[in-house]
Amino acid sequence: MASALAAKMGFNSLLRKQARNFRVRICTMESEEEFNCEVKWKGKDLFDLVCRSLGLWETWFFGLQYTIKDTVAWLKMEKKILDQEVPNEEPITFFFLVKFYPENIEEELVQEITQRLFFLQVKKKILEEEIHCPPEASVLLASYAVHAKYGDYDPNVHEPGFLAEEELLPKRVINLYQMTAEMWEERITACYAEHRGRTRDEAE
Repeated sequence: MASALAAKMGFNSLLRKQARNFRVRICTMESEEEFNCEVKWKGKDLFDLVCRSLGLWETWFFGLQYTIKDTVAWLKMEKKILDQEVPNEEPITFFFLVKFYPENIEEELVQEITQRLFFLQVKKKILEEEIHCPPEASVLLASYAVHAKYGDYDPNVHEPGFLAEEELLPKRVINLYQMTAEMWEERITACYAEHRGRTRDEAE
């Protein structure tokens, strides 16, 4: 069975090399899109195409990530895509992610889309506890996330329960205290109300 599987994989690789084009799926923190690529393309050709489609010119912070055999890897820019150990599937899935973090985010991130992608990725890492965040800081960041999504707090619009479906705090933080979901919402909303007058971009 193993030899049959290897033969099938080898045949798939042969078909891929004989084709002139192949499909890729690009996943950002907020959307997915498919592209048609030429077999001769290097990683940079695809990366540049993705950046153009996003209207993003602060390209130096980002990269294309993929998973192969439970291992995470970054697509090499100067090497042909199909010469790299990318998944043997079509479309090939890549994740457009932040690869390098600047020392001063406020000064170095200029474009709105760059700021938004950074914000969404950091938020995800905090929620998945890849980045440690103390409870008070978690509540503050959650309040900024709410402001970025909803704009200025309005008690007539943002009534109790409006955050019931939102995932805003790491489970570790929630489990530290004997507080109900309603109590957490009240704390986050109190911080959120203090951000009145900020733009959504500033919150991100």
